Amino acid sequence: MAGQKNHHPERRQKSGQQETGLPAAALPPTPLVRVDGVWVKLEYLNPSGSVKDRVASHVLGEGLRAGRLRPGTEVVEPTSGNAGIALAYWSARLGLHAVVFMPENMTEERKTIIRSHGARLILTPEAEGVVGAIRRAREYAAEGPDRFLFDQFDDEAGVEAQEALGREAVAQAREQGLGPFDAVIAGVGTGGTIVGAGGAVKRAHPKARLIAVEPEASPLVCRQLFSRASPPPSHPPLHEYPMAVCHLQEGIGDGLVPGIVRRHRQLIDDAMLVSDQEALEETLRLHRAGHPVGPSSGTNMVVARRLAAEGLAVLTFFPDRIDRYRSLPDFKDV
Repeated sequence: MAGQKNHHPERRQKSGQQETGLPAAALPPTPLVRVDGVWVKLEYLNPSGSVKDRVASHVLGEGLRAGRLRPGTEVVEPTSGNAGIALAYWSARLGLHAVVFMPENMTEERKTIIRSHGARLILTPEAEGVVGAIRRAREYAAEGPDRFLFDQFDDEAGVEAQEALGREAVAQAREQGLGPFDAVIAGVGTGGTIVGAGGAVKRAHPKARLIAVEPEASPLVCRQLFSRASPPPSHPPLHEYPMAVCHLQEGIGDGLVPGIVRRHRQLIDDAMLVSDQEALEETLRLHRAGHPVGPSSGTNMVVARRLAAEGLAVLTFFPDRIDRYRSLPDFKDV
């Protein structure tokens, strides 16, 4: 319920704490709670602090079991933050070496967390955005035979990992005596959550609508795949950023249309845009209610609350926690 604090804090792990790596399906379930009429999976309670724990633990665990990875292998990933943190966390616990490519303008907290898990962090030019990090990660991985590239924006393994999240939500809803979900809301970074988790919900509840969400400042998916959903921005940006793909709602809207979304476009029913101002106000409101979440949670809730107010049973996700965003001007005092 809204107002609860410290939901299942035992799920959180300290940076230096070692543990046995588990596949995504074996991660302890995150709570499904009702927040302001919306059903929410609290993914920020995963061990490294985001929904990307599901992806990293699944990809690395399956790679080791299948023999594609072995102790000491370099695992290479491009990221804007959460996936790199999760990859570093799980690589350290599975005897692998993480090499993370990330744009240099990401917050200092993300850089510090990634390095604290023992990963090698390679910063790429801000002007190249996440697309540049992807290109450079691919080039680096191709240079050595013992380098394993996980391209989270294109690899179907990420979808497989997130399917477990959707099945988990459906099972928990049934345990709580809930009916089918009418809509699933998820911001688009890689597209793994809306396609993987949303797709699993849709298989269980065929009438459920999957709605992708993007920042108004970076409406690449909306413009290319849902052109009617991309009108001119409703509000001016909160800050005069040097690039259009830079915005407050970090973790989604990375300035590209992911391969995962292109391939599964037919699964997504609609797309909506959220302004930075709306996302900020909603994120701060969630903090006051006891949820220490990052801005993409606010993005999701803007749309989810709107639909819940129409009487729909809505599922969404709080993807990550605020610890990786505190240096942003809008969250320094949170």
